Amino acid sequence: MQLECGGEEGDAVQVAVRMRVFNGREKAANAERIVRMENLDKGSKTYITDPDTREERDFKYDFSFQSHSETEPGIGEWATQDTVMKTLGIPVLNAALEGRNVSLFAYGQTGAGKSFSMLGKVGVPELEGIIPRSCKEIFRLIKENTDPNVQITVDIQVVEVYCEQINDLLCDRKQWPANGHKPRLTPKFGYVVDTTTKPCFTYDDIWSAMEFADKNRSVGSHALNPESSRAHTIYQINYQKVSKNDSGKILETVSAKLNLIDLAGSERTDSAGTTGQMLKEGNAINLSLTALGGCIKSLSEGKKPNFRDSKLTLLLQASMTGGKVIMIAALSPASICYAETLSTLKFADRIKQVKIKSTKNVSTDPVAEMKKAMEELRAKLQSEIDQLKAAGATGGLVADPAKVAELQSLLEEKREAEKKMQEDLLSRIRELEEGSGGQLRREQAQKINNMQAKAFQGISTVRAEEEKRPHFVNLHDDPRLAETLVYPFNPGKTLIGRMNKESPPDIEFNGMGIIKDHCVVEYDDGNKTVYITPSNNSRTLVNGKKITSRTQLIHQNRVWLGNNYAMRFCFPGQEAHGEGLQDDPDYFHAEAEVQEHSAGKSASTSKGKGLDMLTNELRHKLAEAERKIDQANIIASDLEKEVIFAPKIYENRLTKDTDVVVAVNFGGFSTLIWPWAKFNVRLADMVTMWTEWQQMEAMGQDGIPHRDSDSDPFTDKETQLIGEADVWLNALANMVEFQANTAVLSYFGQVEGKVRIELQPCDRNGNPGPWKEEEDDLDPFVDDPEELLGKDIIFEVRVHDLTLDVGGGVCRYKKTFIRYKFDLSDENEEWSITREDPSATFNPKYKYTKKHKVKVTPSVLKHITNGKMTFQLWGIVTTHDERPGTSDGKGGGIATRLEAKRKEVEKLEAQLQQKEKVLAQKEAQIAEKRRILASLGS
Repeated sequence: MQLECGGEEGDAVQVAVRMRVFNGREKAANAERIVRMENLDKGSKTYITDPDTREERDFKYDFSFQSHSETEPGIGEWATQDTVMKTLGIPVLNAALEGRNVSLFAYGQTGAGKSFSMLGKVGVPELEGIIPRSCKEIFRLIKENTDPNVQITVDIQVVEVYCEQINDLLCDRKQWPANGHKPRLTPKFGYVVDTTTKPCFTYDDIWSAMEFADKNRSVGSHALNPESSRAHTIYQINYQKVSKNDSGKILETVSAKLNLIDLAGSERTDSAGTTGQMLKEGNAINLSLTALGGCIKSLSEGKKPNFRDSKLTLLLQASMTGGKVIMIAALSPASICYAETLSTLKFADRIKQVKIKSTKNVSTDPVAEMKKAMEELRAKLQSEIDQLKAAGATGGLVADPAKVAELQSLLEEKREAEKKMQEDLLSRIRELEEGSGGQLRREQAQKINNMQAKAFQGISTVRAEEEKRPHFVNLHDDPRLAETLVYPFNPGKTLIGRMNKESPPDIEFNGMGIIKDHCVVEYDDGNKTVYITPSNNSRTLVNGKKITSRTQLIHQNRVWLGNNYAMRFCFPGQEAHGEGLQDDPDYFHAEAEVQEHSAGKSASTSKGKGLDMLTNELRHKLAEAERKIDQANIIASDLEKEVIFAPKIYENRLTKDTDVVVAVNFGGFSTLIWPWAKFNVRLADMVTMWTEWQQMEAMGQDGIPHRDSDSDPFTDKETQLIGEADVWLNALANMVEFQANTAVLSYFGQVEGKVRIELQPCDRNGNPGPWKEEEDDLDPFVDDPEELLGKDIIFEVRVHDLTLDVGGGVCRYKKTFIRYKFDLSDENEEWSITREDPSATFNPKYKYTKKHKVKVTPSVLKHITNGKMTFQLWGIVTTHDERPGTSDGKGGGIATRLEAKRKEVEKLEAQLQQKEKVLAQKEAQIAEKRRILASLGS
């Protein structure tokens, strides 16, 4: 069966971009629209305007869907879900019915509406996306099929790839392997993972599987947010149609895999804009995207991609080399998201160059073909290994040991998988014999349903709109994950907190900032009231404010528990006594409240500017930074790391751009500044380490996960920008010698030391002065700098030594060096770099000399007359445990201080609890007096 559609199938990857409406955050920031679209006779164009320079750029794609405004003129033709289905969905469905693998990539920054085109809003027909509509059509065909010799089966798998770990989203999280699932090689389908595969007999089965996966993602994002939003999610729907003759012999098998790949957010990962900031470490979060980009580049150039670079590309190998591929890039049209939107457009522009020859998965004897393919793959691998070994043994070409090891590893994987393959074949034969309604498939589906029904403790089995009890509903910046978790309250008390064998909570949250017995929710069914009481100074917020005593909850209140659990309180039947807001508050509303009450309280600026002078965009980023930094500090405390993180507002000395950076203090001894991108990379590793610690605790194991210094996210042995020293060039304008002992200033204007620098003019022969009286004609001195125009000047830069600040009596830096440019704003000029002084000394010696020859143009004349050269001091910052006398090789000094700090914190917490008790007693006395006064008045 073929459905009519508007386009023809081609070999090139089809790329569509879609612009959404403004969200609450963008409206609050008074953002302007910077994206418009235009449909052409062939293809379309999307335009983006730089909000600062007003420069407009354009990109050409197959389709541009404008879903921002139905009425605004000049921004493109209005596109609905029906438009997207007709343009992209019907070709997808036709390809799957023909037996072609199809991959739909959803790409864009978090919250840009990535999933809306693919999945839409389930349950609202006009808002459903490509996948629900396609699945409904497949099950309609199954229902209409009256031929007993034609059997159609549908299965679904859902996995996520997070930090190179593959997780099964259709399985209870408590049953996940510690290191995720390992891909295995198959002869026909490439690399696959043995995760839960749920047989589906109706569209409702597909929907319930997706709903469970979304709940699993929501639970994970609450526990690990914000980093788990960086996980890539793959929804795979397996379609198979088997045709037999009257005697039961298989005539034809048509199979297809329909993949929806929800790629992690395309957030910016640029540095804080510090001049010359070097980021040497790889971005673990973006490893999969980098690998995917590399594979796309290789495919577009006709080269062989290395799909083994990441787990994501390994799983997508078969679909990207032999199937139909479509990308939908979701765009925010807001000016405050310019960098992220531009990045998305560039990524989409690269992928459209890829050409893929899609093949049909049609077979007359699928079992025999699988056996043949398996043997061919095994023989090919063995042949390659034998050839390499033979070359090395006979003295011919030397075999690459790494290549041999890789191929041997592949063969070993193949051998290990052979037993599994045989089991798969037997299972496949049984399924083919049983058909679409086979008893084995139904038993498997029921077993999965039973497991899933027990997976989420304290979570309602009905949707939020169907729940009649008072309840929490989760909030999330991804609309797909928002309001997927419903936590109902029965009459009486409900304990919320971490896993606790002694006092198990009714609702178990094990995410960041959640403590044992975190809070208690009391529901009085008779009086129709609900109260929440925090305990042990837990982080419990209502409408953005931290509460310390029993507080009543009313309908539409926003509640934050710990670092990441954002909830909205719903009280069915009591809406009239609630906040009375026209629209239910979403995640952005709840986030803005926290920002209003806390943004900037822990931050300082590099120029002493008031935090009230910050832009809305920067205030939002600061609020996000404080939440993430809270998370990092919680992890550091849990893992007994003597590190404290704090947000800082930094103004770039060159560009004057303002951004958020993170100050990292090691044991009160030394402080590093991490650019925002670097902190995010490290935070992802911290979360992984914290998760391992959680798993160890759950299994009753003591201790902290071990990391060596190179992989420990709390240790930084990289070269850092310590500070900068400015040398004004006006002496060069007259070509006279200049010597200076210039202060080296840190990010935030603190004097780190002084560097001794000399600028020495040279004569026309390149020799520095002084000159004798008889050599007066060689002296390059000029009275008027204008005399230098059009001429070449030669001068020598001498960097003698550095004198560091002695604060604390211990040198905080080692392996220092100086680098500079004549003109720091010239991106094409290479850095001049002194030698590195390897010692940790207060007076490193550089003894550096270098001649420079520059032609004096008007801009150069202006630079030497009014400009300056900036000399950057780089080095490795020594941390607390590297100080003399503080490390005995066993970390005893740190442990002692940690223990002292713990005791100090315990003392302060005890004092706080005592004060809270006194306050509660006084509140009770006041309430009693009010009751007596009320009775006297009556």
